[in-house]
Amino acid sequence: MKICIIGAGNAGCTHAFKFTEHGHEVRLVKTSHSMHDDYFEIIRRNHSITAIDDTRGGLESSQKIHMITRNMQEGINGSDVVFVMTQSLQHDYLSPIVAPYLSDGQMLLIIPGNCGSLIFARHITAKVLIGEGESTPFDARIETDNKVHILFKNVRNALSFLPASDTDRGLKMSGLILDTYGYSRKNVIESGLHNPNMVVHTIGSIMSAARIEQMKGEFWMYRESFSPAIWNMVHRLDNEKNGVIECFGGNSLSYLDACKFRNEKDLTKDSLSVFRAYAEKGGPKGPGSLNTRFIYEDVPNGLCLLSSLGKKCGIETPVCNALITLANALMNVDYWKLSRSIEKLGLVDMSITEIKNFIGMV
Repeated sequence: MKICIIGAGNAGCTHAFKFTEHGHEVRLVKTSHSMHDDYFEIIRRNHSITAIDDTRGGLESSQKIHMITRNMQEGINGSDVVFVMTQSLQHDYLSPIVAPYLSDGQMLLIIPGNCGSLIFARHITAKVLIGEGESTPFDARIETDNKVHILFKNVRNALSFLPASDTDRGLKMSGLILDTYGYSRKNVIESGLHNPNMVVHTIGSIMSAARIEQMKGEFWMYRESFSPAIWNMVHRLDNEKNGVIECFGGNSLSYLDACKFRNEKDLTKDSLSVFRAYAEKGGPKGPGSLNTRFIYEDVPNGLCLLSSLGKKCGIETPVCNALITLANALMNVDYWKLSRSIEKLGLVDMSITEIKNFIGMV
């Protein structure tokens, strides 16, 4: 397939490498000058990406990428599938830029989504299949020696489509890209709130703020942050999240069960033991400071989104709101003002029934 990846950070470069390795023709588009500019110029000059791939026993290899560019139109034109793999903070900025270049028959997948499909849909006029995911199939980091270090591959990745009536068609097309696709959520709100980062990143970083600052980069959040008391908080946040998901017609799922779904072939295993194995073997180091997307992305586009949707349903979200308040105080930022909300998603004037109809076409 011809695949355009918008966003040339950790996720974009990793998936450009892996999709090329799987035989697809990839066009990689960089959207900003904010991060990884020197690295981007290196791969653009070389027309290739080099990776150390732990999913293949640490094999180091290079892949020639069909196109590496900053030209959005050039990247999108003629593609079968367009992936948006930037931080979700960029969706408001990118959606009116991307939309005019999309054409009938293409599929747009936004990963991570955080209900970003609703933002893009407001700008799209072509007959495009729109979907989003909770997390990327591969986790990796761009390293200082100008290589991508691929840490692990998910066993399963669930997608949702807008509207949900397009799910079968979307899964058939996405299954041609990668074998982890083939699983779906009920609708994009369920998918948006099952993004694991909304739970694990926010609680893990906010409740470990002092240790993150003291360790100066030698902090392993997945191994160190989650004590029994912190798991109590995770379970409480799960309850709030799942109440909102059910309000909009989705299926509830705990963070730990969702982690097992993504990372473990054997779904009969204990979910907490799966998390602990991931933390010991595959969980990446970090964050290195509190100036991290674990807070500046996952609080406004995760927790604040949950709170906003909860208000629409009449569901109280005290743990969610408390975490937002703590993040505001830690960072001296008002994340409420930056938040992804029902207003930004275009849902504020709809009733719950109207929203369920809109996202599901029931």
